[in-house]
Amino acid sequence: MENYTITVLGCGVMGTAVISAIIRSKVEPFPSKIICCSNTESSSVKLRSKLGDKVEYSFGPENNKKAVSEANVIILGCKPYMFQSIYEGVKDVCKDQLVISLLAGVTIEELQVMSPYVAKVMTNTPAQFGCGMAGIAFSPEAESKYSELVMQLINPIGKAIKLPEKNMDAATSLIGSGPAFCLLFLESLIDGAVRMGIPYDIAKESAAKVMEGTAKMVEETNEHPAVLKSKICTPGGTTIGGLLKMEDAGVRGGVARGVEEAAKISASFAKKK
Repeated sequence: MENYTITVLGCGVMGTAVISAIIRSKVEPFPSKIICCSNTESSSVKLRSKLGDKVEYSFGPENNKKAVSEANVIILGCKPYMFQSIYEGVKDVCKDQLVISLLAGVTIEELQVMSPYVAKVMTNTPAQFGCGMAGIAFSPEAESKYSELVMQLINPIGKAIKLPEKNMDAATSLIGSGPAFCLLFLESLIDGAVRMGIPYDIAKESAAKVMEGTAKMVEETNEHPAVLKSKICTPGGTTIGGLLKMEDAGVRGGVARGVEEAAKISASFAKKK
């Protein structure tokens, strides 16, 4: 696709993160125009302060409808419950554009009222800093025609992988909710360190770096986490003692069941419609 325009409907945290990543990236071909749509002028002013002058801004129903009519690619970054009302406002100018949805709980089939060409993306808040993760499911029509472009547009948030739509509820849990689960563990590490006398600021900085370095070690070595963990444990040592205390408290099962529960809740959203 050459000389294409991206229109973003709803620039919340995720929509802004994706557009920021695209602006910073060297996507080829780069969009000739990016239009960010919001409801009010004040929202547009806030967006401009975040994104600068490399994008155009639109607010209000008629202006946003015009922005959609100009689009080759539509990114849906609104709240999921707003999708239907937004669609009603722009349906007359939907003309089989590529639709990239960031909406949890809205299926590809539901999104295809806008276009047969749909990519459903689940990403997360670390995307704001270029170290996010994204799982992407495609409609058959989009898979064959636009998968390469979508991967190029989303990869700059950190990393993007393809997933079948049947796995998107699990991806919502692992990828979307995962940072909150990690933050709970990070907070626990900090609390333990503070309990043992380390000042909070030092404990926070140290714990955050431990988690960052551990994730990097898993990525770089490609070894199973259990193998890497065993290399840290010396017989009769501190690490194995601490791990056994965590196992006694059910940490492993609690985390795994937390991922399971979040995925079930994600699946329930579609059933309630």
